[in-house]
Amino acid sequence: MASKTKVVAITEFMTSVKRKEFIILTFLLPLILVMSMVIPLFFMQTISHQKETLGVVDESGIVLPILKERYTDYIIKEVPSPEEARQLLENNIISNYIVIPKDFLKVGKASYYSKVQLSSFSSANINLERILSDIVIESLLSDKGVSKETINKVKSPIEMERITVTKKGEEVETPFSFVGNYLLPLFLFMSIMNAGGYLLNGIIEEKENKVVEVLLSTISPNELLSGKILGLGGLGILQVGIWISGIVIITSFLKIPLVSFEKGIIIMIFFILGYLFYSSIFAMIGSISTSTRDSQQISAVVSFLVFIPLLLFFGIVQNPNMAFIRLLGMVPPFIPTIMMMRVLLSEVPIIDIVLSMLILSLSLIVSAKIASKIFKVGILMHGKKPSLSEVLRWVRG
Repeated sequence: MASKTKVVAITEFMTSVKRKEFIILTFLLPLILVMSMVIPLFFMQTISHQKETLGVVDESGIVLPILKERYTDYIIKEVPSPEEARQLLENNIISNYIVIPKDFLKVGKASYYSKVQLSSFSSANINLERILSDIVIESLLSDKGVSKETINKVKSPIEMERITVTKKGEEVETPFSFVGNYLLPLFLFMSIMNAGGYLLNGIIEEKENKVVEVLLSTISPNELLSGKILGLGGLGILQVGIWISGIVIITSFLKIPLVSFEKGIIIMIFFILGYLFYSSIFAMIGSISTSTRDSQQISAVVSFLVFIPLLLFFGIVQNPNMAFIRLLGMVPPFIPTIMMMRVLLSEVPIIDIVLSMLILSLSLIVSAKIASKIFKVGILMHGKKPSLSEVLRWVRG
């Protein structure tokens, strides 16, 4: 590294690492994200210990004793009639009630009443439906002379164990980890955008303050731009290192398996290439912008493009190697985020990894050359925003 480039890189790193924004984003934002998941879980756990009362009108005379034995989500209260149950509900003596008709075992239908809109995803409702289904299954099969062991097998016929076969032929149990599979790409995305934002704002500030004119009297535009990108790249690596350390601590505490060393290396390569690619784009934006407002409007579009793969997260989870996702993973703006998620979620074909790295590397070379040409001219322009034809002329020049 040239001595002048090294000086710029160190200066950019030391200046940015002391910024309040960097400290807040590095330490407070991940904490807020983690707390946003932990606090709801805490409240759900607390609520689960504060049991409400479920009224049961059992016209069949069979279900109530079984519910009292098996259903622990609510306190079970026997109610003689639907009319009395409705009165108790209106007086807030019970929170919900269920009516079991006389022919329940034959028709398999019951009615559940509540003052609040019921969620089909509620664990309490799911457990209640499961218990009622088990009661019907047990009754029907017992009448046919089926053994208790067979009935239990019918109620829980399978237990699915998810195994990933690695490229080495190893079998690894792979529970889904939201912490690793979603938050890690999200943090890497934020780091790329954060470092790119510092680069963009730094260029704009130096143009507005005309500091860049003084700098260019002692250093070439390429050395200045390279130093800025390398210094802020080091900042991004430091930030990611802190976040990964935090993720390792959390996942170790929760006993959630992390990715292998090989996958970690692949993810970091995509992160570095992605950072360099987007840094060159942010350098272009900063060079042609005349104010912070102009740059923010353009950079918002770029940031949205990078964020699109995260919006497709649940689709990628369903099938990380589907044709559409593989194709999207070959489009330069989407490659870093898409490929990081795919590597975390599955065994990605080696051809996809090599091809996407090659495309991203070539895109980086092209964008870096374009950024260098635009930076040489645009960094010294003030007041007037260049037209598209002017920018194209700089690139061809």
